[in-house]
This record gives sequence, C-alpha cells and structure tokens, in this order.
Amino acid sequence: MARDYFAVLGLAPRAYDPGEITRHFDVHRQRLLGELRDPARHTDARGELDELHVAYAVLRDPHRQAEYLAARTGALDRVTELRRLIVAALEDGLLRYSRRQMILERARELGLNEFQAQLLIAQVQFGGDEVLSEEAAPVARKTETRSDKWIRFTAAGVIGVAMFLYMVYRVGP
Repeated sequence: MARDYFAVLGLAPRAYDPGEITRHFDVHRQRLLGELRDPARHTDARGELDELHVAYAVLRDPHRQAEYLAARTGALDRVTELRRLIVAALEDGLLRYSRRQMILERARELGLNEFQAQLLIAQVQFGGDEVLSEEAAPVARKTETRSDKWIRFTAAGVIGVAMFLYMVYRVGP
C-alpha cells in the first residue's frame, strides 16, 4: 500500500458507508479538477487525481473497504509478532537455519512473502530500522583490466584441457 486511502479522501481510518465516501470523493475531485487548469499545478493535480480515483475505487465497496481496513490494522501487528519471534530465536546475534525456516514459515502464515521476512530478519539481526538506506552510496564496480581478462581466459583454457584429457582417459582403451 503506497498511500493511505483514507488520508487521500480526507477521512479518519474507520468504516464508512458508500454515500459518505462518494461525498468526500466529489469534494476532492472538484478541487483537483479546478487545479488541473493551472499549468504550474497540472502534473501534481493529475497525480493526486489518479490517487483519489484509486482510493475511491477501494473504499466505495464495503467489502473491499473492510479488507483494506483489516490489512491496514493487521500489518503492524503481524510485523510486531514476527519481530518478537525473531528476537526470541536469536542466539548471540545469530540465527540458526532451523529457526530461520520456522520464522519464514510463520511469516507465510501471517501473509508476508519470503523477501519481506528475510528483510525483517536482517533488520532485527543487525539492529537497524532500515537495512537499505537511501543515503547508501552504490557499490563501485571494479573495472576489469586486460591482465584480469587474460587470467580468466587462461584458467578457462586449463579447465577445458583437463576435462578433455579426463574424457579421453575414461573413453580410451
């Protein structure tokens, strides 16, 4: 969930009837349609209008609204439960393979995918709220020199000759 759909419509997060959702949608849509005429605000207003339509599509249907509310409130509880499980499974800052598998299984039961669970394990294990920070500089790749290429080529040739000789030995008389 990229944005809070209730915040997009200017509502507090709770259950609403479709008529109230439609009224808030109409008010915000009229404001944004007026802002579309302003060339300086056109691009931003268009993006906000797209978000508004997505939020309206989700919240106007009572069934989808209930699912969204459940997912919105349950996500923090699931992550908190999984964090506690990870902290309890750590031994001297390390996590055994069997315990990691148990945590991954529990994460699947809670509705998290494996990547999210692995990222959460890394966050808990290494003590940061963000493992991949935005300020982290990209890793500079070493450019391969001509001598490095020659070494790799020679190593591949030696391995190829060794495999050929082994095949001749196995197939020979």
